[in-house]
Amino acid sequence: MIGLHLYMAYGCLARSVGRGGPFAGIKPGAIGMPALLSSYPGLSQTEVADMLGLERMTVGMQVQQCIRSGLVRRQRCEQDRRKYRLYVTAKGMARLRQIAKLIPQHEQHIFGHLTAVEQVTLHRLLQKVIDASRPA
Repeated sequence: MIGLHLYMAYGCLARSVGRGGPFAGIKPGAIGMPALLSSYPGLSQTEVADMLGLERMTVGMQVQQCIRSGLVRRQRCEQDRRKYRLYVTAKGMARLRQIAKLIPQHEQHIFGHLTAVEQVTLHRLLQKVIDASRPA
């Protein structure tokens, strides 16, 4: 049941950044990859796919879109020349800073019914799940 609730909560989050709303600038497709790579720089496309539980081809399309938009760059891995590492560009970081101004209002909109302690607990528990399922 926890997985179902997480899935439904993601739906609430996705709807809140939908077209025309006050938080429409927070687009998961446009900022998700740069935000992930700002927290975990140097991941490979395969590692991103594993971390997010997505198909490599889906991640590949998202990465390509971010590269075309100038938000993400690829760099050949020095240890394994067949692999590429992904990094946020200066433009991607600027976009993240711009969107970061909206995030407190958005989080209040989504999580405002939780107490401050509940919000901290939710964050800590979600981070624990993420850390436990991150590929080694």
